[in-house]
Amino acid sequence: MAIGDVDLRIVWVRAGGHCVLCKKYLLQGEITDLVYPLGEGAHVVGRKNSERSPRGVDPLPESERDTPENVLLACEKCHGEIDILLNTEVVDKAFLLKLKTEHEQEIRRLTGMITSAKTAVVRMVGDIRGNRTSLASAEAVLAVIRHSRIPNFMGAYDHTSEEIDLRDIVGEADATPAYYEHSTRKIDDVIERRIGEAIKRDEVNHLSVFALARVPLLIYLGSRIDDAVAVELYQRHRAADNWVWPETDPGTTFDLTCVRDGNPTDDVVLITNLSGTTPLSDLPAGLKNVTVFTVTPSAGPAEDVISHPAVLERFTDTIRAFFTALEATHKGCKQVHLVGALPASSAVAVGRLLKGRGIRPEILTYDRTDAGYIKALVI
Repeated sequence: MAIGDVDLRIVWVRAGGHCVLCKKYLLQGEITDLVYPLGEGAHVVGRKNSERSPRGVDPLPESERDTPENVLLACEKCHGEIDILLNTEVVDKAFLLKLKTEHEQEIRRLTGMITSAKTAVVRMVGDIRGNRTSLASAEAVLAVIRHSRIPNFMGAYDHTSEEIDLRDIVGEADATPAYYEHSTRKIDDVIERRIGEAIKRDEVNHLSVFALARVPLLIYLGSRIDDAVAVELYQRHRAADNWVWPETDPGTTFDLTCVRDGNPTDDVVLITNLSGTTPLSDLPAGLKNVTVFTVTPSAGPAEDVISHPAVLERFTDTIRAFFTALEATHKGCKQVHLVGALPASSAVAVGRLLKGRGIRPEILTYDRTDAGYIKALVI
């Protein structure tokens, strides 16, 4: 038994004539502009209690599966994709019900004004101290979907997402100036020419950023992303071996401490002890007597310290507090030396704060090598 005409009409009205998944308008042809229905009723739980039916193995009785509560409005393309059996573990019942509920509530609340759940995925990968890194598109897709968004792929070389690939740039193992010059040039090219132009054309209003590279390049990436677009940062969680944000906020906070006073007109060092600790004795020779601040998690440094978006936001607030304090106590400071261990998402978040170069001190980033910390990029 298929869903009846009355129930199907309820599905259409609740969805406002738009695909619940991609938000496409489904009452007008794109070629002829003629008005006719293009949408399809897609089952959340498959019609048959069978492994051959998408999401079909479920306690929901078959008699309740052809109802408006279990059917969402979708375009032909999205319907076909979510019903491919290989996709059903990712595009599962909980995810589809959440999107359906949020979409239908949005339609009712805003009378047809739809907030898109689409996000443009940006991946940046670079080798780290000679170790090869990778970030499969499937990992990014899973993380974005679990965060209640639909990945909008912008046609990179692999046709799955924007990609800034720094892995074949010469000089990474020694962190040479030429390596940083070529890497920042590549970042600029993608951010300005591809993503920036898409933002100007209103094709992108949200970015999901995944990055693995040396810390100075992560900070640089964050500094180059336009503030005009909403951004969500993702972190690889080693314990879970994925990029999916856990649901529970552990409540981690961060302590900002001045551990050494120097001349208030001199440079300042900020040590970020998030995933490891940098003792004062490890600072480069020219920084032995300047003022030093540290940022440390309340429970101490940990590999997976950035374990929830709220934790990342609290870290970002702490860095804002550092710059605010600097304006009050070190007005003559011309340069902040940034040293220490930062997980990828927190490094990009720091970069996001580094706007308005003319009204703040320069930020000099350092990279850890076998010979100790060396100067990397001025941002």
